[in-house]
Formats: sequence, C-alpha cells, structure tokens
Amino acid sequence: MITTSELSPESRDGVRALLDAATAHDGVAALDEAARLALDGAGARHLLLEEEGTALAYASVLADGTVQGMVHPGHRRRGHGTALLEAALAERPDAGVWAHGALEGSLAFLTSAGLGETRRLLTLHRPLGPDAEPLPAAPGSTLPGLTLGTFDPERDADAWVGVNARAFASHPEQGALTRADLDQRMAQSWFDAGDMVVGRRGDELVGFVWAKREDAGEAATAPSDAEIYVVATDPSVQGHRVGTVLLAASLERLAAAGVPGVELYVEADNAPALRLYKAWGFTVSGRDVQMRRQDADDQRATDGDAIDGAPSAATEG
Repeated sequence: MITTSELSPESRDGVRALLDAATAHDGVAALDEAARLALDGAGARHLLLEEEGTALAYASVLADGTVQGMVHPGHRRRGHGTALLEAALAERPDAGVWAHGALEGSLAFLTSAGLGETRRLLTLHRPLGPDAEPLPAAPGSTLPGLTLGTFDPERDADAWVGVNARAFASHPEQGALTRADLDQRMAQSWFDAGDMVVGRRGDELVGFVWAKREDAGEAATAPSDAEIYVVATDPSVQGHRVGTVLLAASLERLAAAGVPGVELYVEADNAPALRLYKAWGFTVSGRDVQMRRQDADDQRATDGDAIDGAPSAATEG
C-alpha cells in the first residue's frame, strides 16, 4: 500500500479512473469535493492500492479527520476495503468515515468493523422547470439598506472569507475555509461569479447564496440540475430573513436560466433549515452517513470535543 501526502500525476489519474468506475457502478461518488480537490493539493493523506499501475482501492484522510474511500467494483470482497480502513484508522483513530449514499453494503461493512453513525447529511431536491410548483413569494427584508447583487472577486473575496467564517464558526469544515481555499474553488472550470448572489448593507457584504452549475457556459449542453453550494449570512443580520431573500433571488435566477432543478445538502438534525426548505418545495433525495469507532467517539465526548459538523448549505434559524 502506498501512503503519501502527495500523489504522482500517474497515481492521480489512476484514482480518478477508479472514482469514475466506482461511481458508475454504485450510482454515487465515493469522494466529495474536498477529497477530489485534495488529490491535486495539500491537506490529505492518500492511501492507495495499485496493481501493475492500476488503482484497485483508495482512501483519503483529510486534515479535518474525515475519511472517504472506494474499491474497484471488479476487485471487491478481497480484503482491500478492510486494509484501507485499518490503515486510515491507524492514521486517524478518531476518523469520521463517510458512507456516501448510505449504501447498504457500505453501512454493513463499517458497522461490522465497530463503527457507529454519528452524523447524517441529507440531499434535498426541488424541480425548477415549467411543470414545477411556483416558487414562494420572496419575503421582504426587515434590514434597512439591504441591496442584492452578484459576487465581485476583486471586491468581495476577503469579505466572503470573513462572513463564511463567522456564519460557520461552530462548523470546523466550512468555517475553516481560507482565502486560498476560496481561490482554489474560483479556479475550477464550473466557477461563475454571476452564480453567487450577495447581499450588502452599504459597502459591507452581509450574506451570500452560491449556486454551482457544472455545465455553466457549455452552450451545446442542455442545463442540468444546479447545487446550492453555500448559504451564509453574517451573525450581525441573522434573524432579518436575509438568507431567505438571497435564496429566493438565487432560485429565481436559476429558473430563468432554464435550470431544471436544484439540490442542496443539509444536516439531518438542522430542524430550522429543514422546515424552511420543505416550505420552499424541497424533498429528500439522498443521504450520506458519517461513522466513527465507538471507543473514539466516547473519548471525544469525554474530552469535550464536538462531533464534526458542517453542512455545505446552511440557513438562518
């Protein structure tokens, strides 16, 4: 097994080919965006099983302690998954191991290894096409001086990092994003500054809704569903329904662009967000489960550490 902080270009290509094969077979990607971005940069330990230059199994151990992995569909039930899990837990005994899609086989495997569920992330979906239910009327904001616009990287990037950090102060993953992390995402082919609706109070950025469209700009391709990537409002304006106003503006913009539907991710225990999204016509379309060793979880509780939790989309309570 190769254990490294930096993959060779050939190994990166092999992992991506493995991811494509596993995704096609399982119907869900085994690596989230953070793990995919870490293939090209720092911030992860890579565990890789290869045979004659072909990637058979891979696991990512991110700096925040989350683990994601996969075994090639043609090489399963040969002990590769067990070897990866044992190696990952040796690197991080407190690791939070993701079972993306909550697949029955993955959950059974992790449970048999002594891991238990500690976090559940829901995927919500809402149609936006001509046959979809109309969007609710956007509520008026009680915040004087609020203006809506689109993200300007030169003007707004540093302010974005500040708002994001304050909005997600209790969430180690999302709240820890740096300017370098933002720059990395803005360098992706899907990034379009116009897909981020921002709210300003005077010259101050106070909130944003970032929509992600993988096929933006591909004129020959019919639009596919978009993702509400991040929703955040500064604590100074929470309670003024700024997030709801921004979400309404973002959904209206996507619908006008012909986007057929939109999805987002939210913690299963975030009752206020779930109520809001249900009222906006979202329904549950998928689940991801994070699991930990029970003895590690007990130790974290003893030490007073909170279980990691950072939704990729959040809203005001």
